[in-house]
Order: sequence, then structure tokens, then C-alpha cells
Amino acid sequence: MASAHVLTVTGSVTFRERVAVPPGAVATIKLVDTEGEVLAATATEAPGVPAEFALHVDPSLVNDPSALLIWAMLRTDAGVWGTTELVPVEGDATAVLLTKIEE
Repeated sequence: MASAHVLTVTGSVTFRERVAVPPGAVATIKLVDTEGEVLAATATEAPGVPAEFALHVDPSLVNDPSALLIWAMLRTDAGVWGTTELVPVEGDATAVLLTKIEE
């Protein structure tokens, strides 16, 4: 969660389809506030789902820690999955369910 100098938000991204995640898949996750300001972001290899993530932000940039939101996308050779709406950060680890994005 948080230390005196860094606020850490952790979680995982997954999807419901029974599709193996091909090599080279990349998960991109952004932490945003309710006004859409991006506070932290990461892109990481996703060898499978669920794919774990951790985002780190300076707490002085966060007006309301209870109002943080996640945007996520998983790009693969088999397709693209993403959040259709921003997902509220919940507790110690936020589970983000992705939806297939039609290309």
C-alpha cells in the first residue's frame, strides 16, 4: 500500500476468454484521478493472465486516495483487451477484468 514517501497501488489484469496469451503480450496500466490526470503508468510483459502490476506515485500528487482509478489494456497477437470504463482502486490489490476490443 503506502509508505511515507511512495503510494503503491497493486493488482492484476485478466479476461474471461479461454485464450492462451501468446508470447510478446504487453499489459499497459495507468493510475488516474477522477479528473483524468495520469498519476502513474507502467507497461510490462504479460506471459499469461492474471498479469500482476504495481504502480508507484508520490502521495503529494494524490488529492483523494479513495478516488483513484485504473485504466488498462493488454495487447497480444491474438487481439486486444481493455477496460471499457475506469476501475476503482480497491483495497490492497485491485482485480481488473478486461473486455475484448474489436479491431
